[in-house]
Amino acid sequence: MLKRWNLLVFSVLLILGMLLMLGGCSGTKNETANNPDYFYSQVQLGMAKSQVESALGVTPEQIDDTFVYTDEQTGFGVQISYDVSDLVVSKILYHENDSEVMGLSDASVTEDQMASITEGMPYEEVKGILGSEGTEMIQMTNPVDPNNPIVMMIWFNDEQTGYYITFLGHQGTVKSVKFWK
Repeated sequence: MLKRWNLLVFSVLLILGMLLMLGGCSGTKNETANNPDYFYSQVQLGMAKSQVESALGVTPEQIDDTFVYTDEQTGFGVQISYDVSDLVVSKILYHENDSEVMGLSDASVTEDQMASITEGMPYEEVKGILGSEGTEMIQMTNPVDPNNPIVMMIWFNDEQTGYYITFLGHQGTVKSVKFWK
């Protein structure tokens, strides 16, 4: 009788252990898919519309000349403009409520820092002045230099004040700076 009880306890523990291990494995995949910028990060400039739709696996909502692909689990997505050949020419990190996008940035910045940020300054210097990584929210093809896209990044405080900084190139050089209050 004791042997049977030990075997039963061992079997239950083994099954629970396997469930925990399998649950942990699937959690890692879900964490990646549940990132607010997951859809945005899956899309690259120059991708064909068919590739985007295959990668994201959702039907977009068309708003004027753009297509919004939304992740039902997070409410975040990507708003895309295509050229006449159905290639991505711009992407915007999307949420129905703009303040949710601003909330992805956890910066602590002040308007006084703006005087230190100048056109042509590299991203690394901006990051040093503002004290953290920026959150990329827009990327679009640069008609003048296709190898250096136009990228807008934000550094926003909890009370939704902060910086919109446009760069030439991914983490490239500053083109323009705006403090939003």
